[in-house]
This record gives sequence, structure tokens and C-alpha cells, in this order.
Amino acid sequence: MAPRKKPKRAGGRRANYAPLAHTVGVRRFLPYGWIMWVGGIMFGLLTIAMFVEIFVAAMAATENGYWGDVFGAVLMTGLFGWMTYLFGISRLKDL
Repeated sequence: MAPRKKPKRAGGRRANYAPLAHTVGVRRFLPYGWIMWVGGIMFGLLTIAMFVEIFVAAMAATENGYWGDVFGAVLMTGLFGWMTYLFGISRLKDL
């Protein structure tokens, strides 16, 4: 038997081009990695809490006429919502 010129490779050529499991199907729209889930849930809960704070501050502002807390709550709700969105679309491998 003649010796081989090239060493035999396992898996074949096509195996090198197979897509990753988290880049196909529905999983590509979900956060990848546990820290993305933790960040998304944390900032999501903070967004909900600040959304409730808008109404609480508005009720207090009708009594004393100070609307600064309402504007602050709206600003913080927007910022926390933006962070929730970023954690939802980011991929751990892209950081």
C-alpha cells in the first residue's frame, strides 16, 4: 500500500462552513450570553419602575407645582429603555 501524500482530515470540507447554532432561526434575534440576559432583565425592570415613577411624580407635582421630578423620571425612563434595547440587540461576541 502506497503512503498517503496528504494527511486525512476529519469532517470534510463542508463542516468548516456550517453556521453556528445561535446565528440561525429564532435564536439570532435573542441575546447571546448570560450577561446580556441579566442586563436586559435588569434594565427592563428599571424601565418599568421609572415608567411608574412618571405617574407618581405627576400626581405629586399637581399638589406642589414642581415638575422637575416628572422631567427627570421621563429622562431616566428613556435612558433605561435605551439600555434595555441595547442589551436586547447586542451580541457578546461583538463587544
